[in-house]
Amino acid sequence: MRPLYIVGTQRDVGKTTFCIGLISALRDRGFSVGYTKPLGQRVSSVAGQPVHDDALVVSQAMSMDPQSASMAVALTRGRVEREIYDLNVPELAGKVAEVCRRLRLEHDVVIVEGMGHVAMGSCIMLSAADVSRILGAQALLISGGGIGRAIDDISLCATFLNARGADLLGAVVNKVWPEKYRRVREATTKGLDNLGIRCFGTVPFEETLASPTVGQVAQKLNGEVLCGNKALGNRVGNTIVAAMEAHHMVSYLKDRALVITPGDRSDNLLAVISTHTLAAASPPPVSGVVLTGGFRPGGIVMSLMGDSGLPAILCREDTYTLAARLREVTFKITPEDKERIGAAMCLVNEYVDVDGIVEGLRE
Repeated sequence: MRPLYIVGTQRDVGKTTFCIGLISALRDRGFSVGYTKPLGQRVSSVAGQPVHDDALVVSQAMSMDPQSASMAVALTRGRVEREIYDLNVPELAGKVAEVCRRLRLEHDVVIVEGMGHVAMGSCIMLSAADVSRILGAQALLISGGGIGRAIDDISLCATFLNARGADLLGAVVNKVWPEKYRRVREATTKGLDNLGIRCFGTVPFEETLASPTVGQVAQKLNGEVLCGNKALGNRVGNTIVAAMEAHHMVSYLKDRALVITPGDRSDNLLAVISTHTLAAASPPPVSGVVLTGGFRPGGIVMSLMGDSGLPAILCREDTYTLAARLREVTFKITPEDKERIGAAMCLVNEYVDVDGIVEGLRE
C-alpha cells in the first residue's frame, strides 16, 4: 500500500488533528499504522533523535514510539540558508526516503504529515510535491472551510502538486461552520468533481478543537497561576478585555469567557467572582481570569478569588499587549487534551470516507 502524504492548502487547517483521527480510524479497521513528520522547524529531542513537535504530540496521543517518528531533516535556525548555498538534494531526499522505508517495513499504512502548506520546503527542493513524489506517496489535501475559497485553494495546490510530478489522491474540506454544513458539503463536492478532484469528506467545525484550556493559555503566556489549579482544564469559549465599568462588563460574561483585566481592578474582579459564584448556566459564564500589569489583587479580593475556584493567571504585560498576543496564538492539540483527541477521532470516523482513502492507496 502506498504512503499517504497529508498536506495543507495553508497553515493551521488542522493537519495534525486530522492525522490523529485518521490513525484511530485505520486502527479500528485492523491496520497497523506508522506516522512521521520528516521535515520542519519546531524540533524536540527524544533519546538524542530530532522529532517534530507535532509528531511528538501524535506519537504520545496515539501511544506510538516517538523515535519511530524521528525527523529526516530538522530545519533548525540557520539551516535553510546554509542548505541553499550548499544544496545536496539527493542526500536530503535520501534521508526522507529512509525514514519512510523503515516505517513501511513495519506497518500496513504509513501516514506522512507535511509542513505548513504545499509549497513549504521549495527553498531546498523538498516541497510537499517533491517529498510526495520521492516517497511514491498519494497526496491528500486538507483545506479550510468555505465554498469558493476552499475549491480555489485546493485547485491551486493540486496544480502545484501535478506540476512537480506528485500524485493527488483527493481532498478533505475541514472546519466548516455547522449552520452552513449541508450547503458547503454539496457545493464543494460538486465543485471539486468539476475539477476532477475527489472529495473524501467535509468535516464540520468543532468548537472543542478550537478552544484551549485555561492551563494552555497560562503556558503560552508564561503566566503565574495564582489560584484555581484544579480548574486549569476549564475550556475557553471566548476572550473579553474588561476595559469598561464593571456593570457594563457583566453582560459579556457568558459562554466560558476568559476575562483579561488589570490585576488592580477590584471592581471588575468582584463582578467576575460574583457572576461565577451565582451562575447556574451551562456552559458556565467564566472560565478564568488573566491579570495584567503584574498587579496582584488585594488580600480580600485574592481570598475571594481563591474561594471561587476560578483560575487566575498573573502576567506582567499591559492589557492591550497581552490581548494582542493572545489573538495571534495558535493553540495546538496536546497529548494531555483527551477531549480534543476524542473529538478528532469522532469527526474523522463520522465525516471522512476512510475506506475510500484506503482503496485509493491500494491502486
